[in-house]
Amino acid sequence: MSIKHANVIWEGRFQPIHLGHVAYVRRLLEHAERVWVFVVDNERSTEANPPIQSPVPDFTAIVDQHHVPQKNPLPFWLRYRLVQETLQFELGYDAPITVWGGRRLDFAWPFYARALPKERVFLTPKRDDFEDAKAAAWQALGESVVRIDIAGLPVVSATMVRESAHDRQRLEQLLSPKTLAILEQEGYLGALTREADGAEADGAEADDAQP
Repeated sequence: MSIKHANVIWEGRFQPIHLGHVAYVRRLLEHAERVWVFVVDNERSTEANPPIQSPVPDFTAIVDQHHVPQKNPLPFWLRYRLVQETLQFELGYDAPITVWGGRRLDFAWPFYARALPKERVFLTPKRDDFEDAKAAAWQALGESVVRIDIAGLPVVSATMVRESAHDRQRLEQLLSPKTLAILEQEGYLGALTREADGAEADGAEADDAQP
C-alpha cells in the first residue's frame, strides 16, 4: 500500500495533453488524496521584461530549451481547457483533481510558495536527466520531493502526437476522444499539422514523454 499524500503537485506544458499524461495522473492518484495539475504558460526567461531572477537558474536554463516556439503550437487558454476537460472525461468529474495554471513555477516562486496548499509534495518520475533536474530544483526550493516508479505506463510524447498530426488513426491511439474533439472544435488540429510540416525532427521531448 503506497503512502497517500494530502496534495501532490505536477506541472507541465501539455502541448497537447495525451493519453500518457492521463495514465500518469492515474498513477499520481494512487499516491495522493488530491492531485494538482498545473498548466504552465509558454515563456522563456530570455524573453521576460524585466529579466527573470530565477531562484533555480540552472534549472530555468534547462526548461527554456523546451519552450521554443516549434515545440509549443497551442496557446495557454486552449491547453488549460484541454487538460481540464480531458481529465474530467477520462477520470470522472468526481476525481480529486484540481487543474490550475499560470506562469512557470520557477518564474514566480515566491507567489506559488504561498498560494499552493501548505501540505504538499512534488512527485517526479524516475525516468531521465530532466526529471532528475526537476526534482533537484524543487528540493533546492525547500520542497518535499518523492520519486515514483512509472514502469508499465504507456510511452507517449507530445512530439509523437505532433508528428502524427496527418494520421487520424494514430492520433486516436495517442489522444483522448475529448482532446481530439476540442482541438477540432477550436480549429487547432491544423496547428499541429503545420508544426509537424515545418519543424525539424527533434526527437522525444524529455519533459513531454509521459512516462
